[in-house]
Amino acid sequence: MTSDPTAAADGFVLMMLLMMFLSASVVALLIICGLRNASRRDHQVDELIEEVSSKSEPPEPTPARGEEPKSEPWEKDGDWWKK
Repeated sequence: MTSDPTAAADGFVLMMLLMMFLSASVVALLIICGLRNASRRDHQVDELIEEVSSKSEPPEPTPARGEEPKSEPWEKDGDWWKK
């Protein structure tokens, strides 16, 4: 008894189509869940986070004209390689 090679190929094609459909369904489900959770997000929490982050980071002062910027004690001079 010999097996029909076209039947095996047809089975492979059907299984591949099924896997592609299942994969696309999972991706679509993930996108839908992400969009639903994003729409439920509380905007007051976002505003509070932005307000706290802006208060906690004071802007760094810019050095005056002609004044060298202060460097940290661990930093080397800019021309260390010339020495």
